[in-house]
Order: sequence, then structure tokens, then C-alpha cells
Amino acid sequence: MDNKQQDEQQARMSRSQYRQQQRQTEQPNEAAENTTDRPYSRKAVASQRHDETVAEKTARLKRRLNIAIIALIVAIIIVYLILFYVG
Repeated sequence: MDNKQQDEQQARMSRSQYRQQQRQTEQPNEAAENTTDRPYSRKAVASQRHDETVAEKTARLKRRLNIAIIALIVAIIIVYLILFYVG
């Protein structure tokens, strides 16, 4: 009978009360998640920095390669135009 009363009481809860109850149950979970995400060791920080620098270097290399390809295509078109009009 006690469970029946609790169910009825939960059914009568307003939206704001329900949301407040949900926030209270979520807050301890978020606090636990935030503490586990932080790297505590120097090795973990160094590894994270290394991964970031590798990603930055890869992105920079991709951009430079795209610029080189575009420059070569433009140069080939210019050479063909010069040979067409001169020849």
C-alpha cells in the first residue's frame, strides 16, 4: 500500500517539481563525470598535447597540399594557353 501512495504522489507532481527532482538526480552524476575527464598526470597531458599538435600539423599539411595542387593546375593551363597561341 505504501508503494501505491508513492505512485499517486509522483503522479500529482507539477512539472517544476519533476524537473527539480530530475536536476537533483543528475547533479551528482555530472560531478562524478567531470572529475574523471581531467587528466591528472603529466604523461596524460603530454599525450593530449601531442595528439593536438599532430592534428594541427595534419590540417596545415592538407591545406598546403591543396594550394600546391591548385597552383600546378593553374600553371598547366597557362602553359597550354601559351603553346596554343604561340604555336
